Amino acid sequence: MRRQSYYSSSYRRRRRSPLQFILKLLLAAACIAAVVLIVLFFRRAVTATGEIEELKAQNTALQQEVDALNELVPEATRAAQLEGTTIAYQELYPDMKVSEMQPFAEDREKTVYLTFDDGPSNNTTAVLDALAASNAKATFFVIGKNIAGREDILKRIVAEGHTLGVHTYSHDYPAVYSSVESFLDDFHQTYQAIYQATGVYPTVFRFPGGSINAYNRDVYQEIISEMLRRGFVYYDWNASCGDADGSARTWSQMAAQVMDGVGKNAHPVILLHDGVDKAVTAAALPTILEQLNAAGYTCAPLDNTVRPITFNYRD
Repeated sequence: MRRQSYYSSSYRRRRRSPLQFILKLLLAAACIAAVVLIVLFFRRAVTATGEIEELKAQNTALQQEVDALNELVPEATRAAQLEGTTIAYQELYPDMKVSEMQPFAEDREKTVYLTFDDGPSNNTTAVLDALAASNAKATFFVIGKNIAGREDILKRIVAEGHTLGVHTYSHDYPAVYSSVESFLDDFHQTYQAIYQATGVYPTVFRFPGGSINAYNRDVYQEIISEMLRRGFVYYDWNASCGDADGSARTWSQMAAQVMDGVGKNAHPVILLHDGVDKAVTAAALPTILEQLNAAGYTCAPLDNTVRPITFNYRD
């Protein structure tokens, strides 16, 4: 009987042994899983902490940039803006404003905006002839002091479906950018001269040197704010023919530079010049237009519904 009891007990122990082994495996697996989850949790926590710190750093950098830009606006102007009061220069030329402001339209595919600064000049007729031959439209940002005696050219620009815009009266950088008042005084002279010549008030303009340059860093924000308040739209550029950098270029080189800029921008606004010393630009225009047409582009005029290309502080 004892032997039977011993074997019976041994047999039961052997039968329980696989079950215990499985339970131990399950327990070990559970422990390993718990350790893995803890490790993953802490790794995620560390990653989240790093992301939060990175976002904080980005926010700090953005705030510093905003603060730096705000420092460029005079304290009196900021105070007036916050209080909603009228700034003195806002009362200048109350009729110099755009009466019908329109929302910007969607960008047009395969459309180029050729813009000519500094005219009218003795080259403008050749530019207009080339545009007419290619059924192309453009925008002329004119200097007011150049209008007298060339009123018929401005009338032709308007009659042929091009756009006239303001490029100041004097083109004297230090004088124009000495204050908001000075800019408005200068702008108003060309604004009226264009109307007297054509019967049309301009709604678009271009800053001499672009909207941000070495002469207007202390005042450009105020000028832009005031001109936008009056409804005017300003246009910088994102490509050019290279006729203003002091380098002599052939017609083909100008055309190649224009096509390069057009290829890099889905919404190309091209800078060209119509000054008295830009006969080469006028002569190169037929080649430029021929290449644009061959590439399937349409040359259209700017108006205040075309989305502007504008510089920013980092440019």
